[in-house]
Amino acid sequence: MKDILFYFVVIAYVTAGYGENSAPDQCQALSPLSQCPMDIPSMKLLKKLYEESPDKNVIISPIGVFTLLSLYASGSEKQSRDEVMQLLGFNYFTQLLDCYSGLSEMFSFMNQKYIILANKVLVSDKYTINDGFSYTTSLYKSEVDKKNFENQTAAAEAINKWSSEKTNGIINEPVSASDIDADMAVALFNVIFLKDKWHVPFSVANTKDQDFYVDRSTVVKRPMMHLKHPLYYYDDKNMGAKMVMLPYKGTGFRMVIVLPNEMDGLPQVLEKFSETRLMDSVNKMRPQGDKVYLYMPKFEFKTKIELNDILPKVGVTSIFEQGSSGVVKERTVSVSKALQQTFIKVDEEGSTAGAFTGFLFMPTSLENPKSEPIPFKAHHPFLYVILQNDFVLFAGTYTH
Repeated sequence: MKDILFYFVVIAYVTAGYGENSAPDQCQALSPLSQCPMDIPSMKLLKKLYEESPDKNVIISPIGVFTLLSLYASGSEKQSRDEVMQLLGFNYFTQLLDCYSGLSEMFSFMNQKYIILANKVLVSDKYTINDGFSYTTSLYKSEVDKKNFENQTAAAEAINKWSSEKTNGIINEPVSASDIDADMAVALFNVIFLKDKWHVPFSVANTKDQDFYVDRSTVVKRPMMHLKHPLYYYDDKNMGAKMVMLPYKGTGFRMVIVLPNEMDGLPQVLEKFSETRLMDSVNKMRPQGDKVYLYMPKFEFKTKIELNDILPKVGVTSIFEQGSSGVVKERTVSVSKALQQTFIKVDEEGSTAGAFTGFLFMPTSLENPKSEPIPFKAHHPFLYVILQNDFVLFAGTYTH
């Protein structure tokens, strides 16, 4: 019997509103936690999700998945821990622990008007949490409670109440009683809720139905938003894509749109960024002396991910197969289930993005000289990421 359930549910909410008419400096100095190499593993995870999903509109919250993986790794050993470290790009576990415990602490001090990131650990009333694992949960600013999992309905209601409180009611039923195993020993959860406004909003009056090329032979009509502004921009010839940045009003929050040069180039761009740091390209973006003419679709969708299927494809297998002795005192546990549910809404005012995850267990630059306006028409499949400074909160693809 596998005794620990990893339940990943991520919901993202971002709303852009009316801000000043000049873009803030988004090429900021790297944060003290900038050595957390989150972008390559994020793109590896997104690439596999994109490849496995029949619906190519997908979104994931890497920070939610990685936070719980690193927390679980603190109570595991040998191959389980090594696989997590390899995926997340660390040679030493202390570096991994410092990174994700530091991120949890950093977000705990952020203005909850814009961002909420919270962790929760539920331990069966039949078991006792290991002292070392208990200490790690405190580093991760995790709430820890006892729960009788035999009452599956009550356990699900308690989890859903916590999620609803953290996401302002946006995610109020991430789990059902059928997700709860009566013999479960531990459950790990993460929720991330982002609500912000565009620094420079789109005008609703300018949104028109226009052609969107799903592929070279399929064209659909989609509501395309239009913005004319001196946005940060970069033409990455090595990656075969152009990039534009949309800042939010909250300091350091921004969405980056990565548009492949080729209409069918999204798989190749995902492949390249799964091997080369996305932030290297993001940090080359510069404000344009003249305006960028941006066209992009407004969209809203949900993704529910079976991470039991995705994580083994990026090298994390042993957490589902090998028992870990450092989580509870009485016995070893392994992961029985890993899920993530995500939601995003992008419109003229901004984006809404949030995530509830559960384990049921740049230098300042001068503006360029005046030049011709740059057209950026996202009318074929593209990649997007939502960042807080250099940390990947959400990553997704829009294809139809």
